[in-house]
Amino acid sequence: MNCYFRLEDLPNELFYKIQSYLTLNDLYKSFSDLNYRFDRLLMSMFNLHYEIRSSVIDQRLTTNCLSSRINNISIPNDSNAVSIATIFSNVRTISFHRSIRLIPKTLSTVERIKFDLSLIRLKQAIPLCTSIFSNQFPSLSSFYILHRKSCFVGRWKVLIYSIRCQCFTLTQFIFDIQPTIEWKTFEYLLEKMPYLQRLIIRKLNTRNQWSLLNLSATLRMHVPYLNYLFLRITTLDTNKVIENNENYHPLFKHIKSKIGNSRKLYLTTIIKSSMD
Repeated sequence: MNCYFRLEDLPNELFYKIQSYLTLNDLYKSFSDLNYRFDRLLMSMFNLHYEIRSSVIDQRLTTNCLSSRINNISIPNDSNAVSIATIFSNVRTISFHRSIRLIPKTLSTVERIKFDLSLIRLKQAIPLCTSIFSNQFPSLSSFYILHRKSCFVGRWKVLIYSIRCQCFTLTQFIFDIQPTIEWKTFEYLLEKMPYLQRLIIRKLNTRNQWSLLNLSATLRMHVPYLNYLFLRITTLDTNKVIENNENYHPLFKHIKSKIGNSRKLYLTTIIKSSMD
């Protein structure tokens, strides 16, 4: 016997699961005005993810009835999204993949920001990064900054030293930068997060000499409230790692170093506060 199933035969629970894998853009185009049941399902969905593919004003009709249910926004293209705070009243997470022109309006609900520098020019990234460390995001608790390309046009110092204000609400910082950065520059960045509790450094490449004692002193000085740490640091200098030292930071519970050779000799050290 041949069995045939229609999309409409699936239970509501599966559609709610499908929702977590689709953006509101796709949900709206696929299910809106399909029938009464799917319209009701759309109106009952929360925690929606939305991609700003043009100006927010141009997409107002799409989001008019669902804007308050959107808590995650992704910006993959150049946008003039000046109305984010006005239209998306409950947004909690914003992912910047391209430049965006923000107006000086407080985004009081935003708690998490992902800042992908891979496709953003330096002159566009500076004002955006500066605004993140300001009173424009008074509820910001998590900041994730990354750059996936090995080459970077511009100077990291210009970007990081453009940050003038401290972010007193930030408790988690995730750093994943492929290009080389000076350790002193990264140390300056840590100074802007005095109440940090979770520090995750997935990739940090530097030419500077350092030691575990130096790292311990830096963390004690700039992020004294730290309770979770993951650090992967690679340097062209083969720094000596001492197995045991009572002066190490208490979060240096698992330390592993490996020497590699790709054109030049380098050392990668992984430091963890837990085995997770």
